[in-house]
Amino acid sequence: MIRSLFEMHWQYYLSIEKMLMKTNQYVTHSNKNIDVYSDEFASIILLSCSELDSLLKQLCINYNVQSKGSYFNMKDYAPAIEKSSLNDFGLSSGIRVMNDNGILLFPFKDIDATKPYANLKWWRDYQSIKHDRIKNVTKGNLLNATSSVAAQFTILWSLTEFIDESQGREYIKKNYWSDYWIPVV
Repeated sequence: MIRSLFEMHWQYYLSIEKMLMKTNQYVTHSNKNIDVYSDEFASIILLSCSELDSLLKQLCINYNVQSKGSYFNMKDYAPAIEKSSLNDFGLSSGIRVMNDNGILLFPFKDIDATKPYANLKWWRDYQSIKHDRIKNVTKGNLLNATSSVAAQFTILWSLTEFIDESQGREYIKKNYWSDYWIPVV
């Protein structure tokens, strides 16, 4: 991956992350509120998962994973996610919340390419929102919003492995981080 492409994805990620962080002014990001839904959470999910779709295609290209159909879907992405050295199901992203009830996320923990939507509830809910937002309004909730942004961050961060060393991969790893996520091992 060339650095300029990564930079474009990174800047877009930061704008979505800021949208999510701003919602904390109205709904505290805690386990007690994971089912709270809003149009803003639905927008964040749609933006984040749409971008994640592009990032996952790039991950597939990098790992030489081919689509089994006429277009990529989560079942195609699952093998690339499993190959990712950063996301070996040990890395997660936790939300930095100043209370004892913060949300701990493992966005790809239950991934299984043999199941619909690769067994990822937040991805299934994204598809539901995308195809009928009004009918699926309650799926535009805090848990799905944080899960989709955590997944986006995790995959974007794993793509740093494909930036050539001569383009500053180590600099990016050292200096590009999130104010929102705390890594959990």
